[in-house]
Amino acid sequence: MKTLFYAIWILLRKIEGAVMIVTAVILVSLILIQVALRYVFKLPLMGVEELACMTGFWMYMVGSASGARERNHIKADLVTSFVKNQRVSGSIQAVVSLATVVLACIMTSWCWDYVQWSLKSGEKSPALMIPMVYAQTSLLVSSALMSFYFFVEFIDNVRKAAGYPPLALPETSNEQ
Repeated sequence: MKTLFYAIWILLRKIEGAVMIVTAVILVSLILIQVALRYVFKLPLMGVEELACMTGFWMYMVGSASGARERNHIKADLVTSFVKNQRVSGSIQAVVSLATVVLACIMTSWCWDYVQWSLKSGEKSPALMIPMVYAQTSLLVSSALMSFYFFVEFIDNVRKAAGYPPLALPETSNEQ
């Protein structure tokens, strides 16, 4: 079971990295093409902004999930400054991470409803008529991944609060 979890963890990291690299390259290329066409050749191309926006959605949303995995997301953590007892600090962090998991799951539920609505409504982009669900699905994927990563962080914090060592997650850059 542990090996399967590690394999999934590593696979998700690789997929996220690939998505972020590919979308960044596409986004930069689209912007360069648009600038060249508009200012060098005086030929504006309609719809490039739509493609850039949809690509940007995936880049930012997968990047936010990656930040949750690496635990690089923004925190206002004053507990460690005031509470010196590791178990008490771990207990407080476990409660905070539980609240984060609950909120991320609620967000995932909302995103699921949003994607379902988008599929039913058939909403399309104005210029290229691309179904908007392609961009909106990035919200669902990102929130589901964040829910998973926040749940793992919650388990880690519960372990710390109980006096166990932190989880040994493969290839994480932020050891806590």
